[in-house]
Amino acid sequence: MNYQASFFYNFKTLGDILFIIIDNSKLMTSFKKDKDVVYIYSNDELIGINIFNISLVMKIKSKGLIHFPNKIFIDIVNSLLKDDVKISYPVSSNYVIGRILSVEDHPESSHLKLLKVDCKDEILSIVCGAYNCEVNRLGVVCKVGATLRNGEKLSVQNMLGEKSYGMMCSEKDLNLEETLPPHHLLYLDEKEASVGQDFYYFNKGE
Repeated sequence: MNYQASFFYNFKTLGDILFIIIDNSKLMTSFKKDKDVVYIYSNDELIGINIFNISLVMKIKSKGLIHFPNKIFIDIVNSLLKDDVKISYPVSSNYVIGRILSVEDHPESSHLKLLKVDCKDEILSIVCGAYNCEVNRLGVVCKVGATLRNGEKLSVQNMLGEKSYGMMCSEKDLNLEETLPPHHLLYLDEKEASVGQDFYYFNKGE
């Protein structure tokens, strides 16, 4: 069976373990170990996989969530798994480049803003607490269903009566080196980025 999954690796804090997250909304009830691979189940449903000593087969530079692993990465992971378990190639990270079309004050908050953001295939209403919300700037939108840094999936949020259908991202949200002040959005160069691009594909320069 093929599974959509997220990947997490941080050697410094968690050791040489690649965490494969299939469904973190369910609790573990059992696990099965096959050499360096541990399959985690909720009843009979596979919800995660841990691969120990992963550096013996590939080097991972990421420190946290691996948003958009390439084909070689997925192929190596699949070579370590049993025949009836395969991880699907990612189609999108769900972190896309969007243009802020409008910025309005939230009627119930002194610091939140109501944004309309063009993501090419749709225009999203997003509630944002960043200090530098600016019209006509290109930023990174975390869309509903995307995996956040903590491994959770982003859902529609109700923020003081206004629904937010995504999240505008800072460098911290994107697991990048932080060069901006706290609570500031990352903006991208108009000459290099375009609306609708997958940010992690764009960020690799591909």
